This record gives sequence, structure tokens and C-alpha cells, in this order.
Amino acid sequence: MRLFRGLPSSDVIRKVRGLGGGQVCTTFPHTRRYSRIMSSQTLARPKRSGTSNRKRKTAGAGARWVSWWPLLAGIAITFAAVKMAEILPLMGAGGLLRLQLLYPYALLLKQPQLGLSEPVSNNWSQIMLYSQWALYGLYASVVMRWKSLWVTFMQVAAIHLLGFGALWILAHP
Repeated sequence: MRLFRGLPSSDVIRKVRGLGGGQVCTTFPHTRRYSRIMSSQTLARPKRSGTSNRKRKTAGAGARWVSWWPLLAGIAITFAAVKMAEILPLMGAGGLLRLQLLYPYALLLKQPQLGLSEPVSNNWSQIMLYSQWALYGLYASVVMRWKSLWVTFMQVAAIHLLGFGALWILAHP
């Protein structure tokens, strides 16, 4: 029985099983076999499931848009919060506290301790009035790729309360 062109099966088996280290190979008489045994580190390792460098499945276009829902929610909240910001100062002292809770960063930019001129502070305050909740949504959309919804919500709440705390310290000497 012949497996390869012109070689009897006994020659193939002898070549596959190997001749001792340093013996001359009969097919190529001028080459010698490698005399050392290869270390185990050079052998192919079996692939492990669950490794950190496995490729992520690419999500479809629909899944990418779904991950931006916090930004869309932040934009929707902005419309309602701006309407509330128009009404809250008319409610007296309690309304002013609620306005500070709703928009701490917009009111923080109006504080004289920051040293901004009045036109500059008014402009930045208006920008922050319309962008604060959208920025929260943008932050949440980005962070939710690595953190859970609950952790992201707590981070946004901490950022908001940090702004309120800074406003409270600057507004109440």
C-alpha cells in the first residue's frame, strides 16, 4: 500500500514516528534531525473560553441607538425642567430652594465668588440651563457601556448633589 507518491507506507511511518535525534533522514540524506526536545512553552496552548481578549460581537445599528437612551431622556427632561425653572422663582423662598436643587450648575455660574463679569455669567448660566440635563444624559450614555444602570445613576446623582453642595456653600456664607 502506498500513501504518498512513490513512498511505501513503512517509510512514511518511520519518518513520522521519527528516527532518533541526530540520525540521517533517508529522504533528505544531507539534513539532520533536530536533536533537542522542544519545551512545553512552545507548544500550542488550548484556547480558553471567557478570556478577556476575545472579540466582542458587533452590535447592529439598532442596538447602537438603544444605548443612547439616557441622552434622549436628558433632552426630554430639559424641556420640562426649563418650564419648571420659569415657575419656581415665583413661589418665594421655597421655590428658590427648589430651583437651586433643579439647576445647581446654572445658578453656580452666577455666583460673584467665581469672578465672572455679569454678561459672561448670564451667558454661561443660560447655556448651562439648557445643557445641564443633556450633559447628564450624555455622561450616563457613555458610562453605561462599562458600568451598570444603578452605578451610573448614582454617579449622576453624586455629580448633581456636588453641584448643589457647592452652590449651597457659596450662596450661604
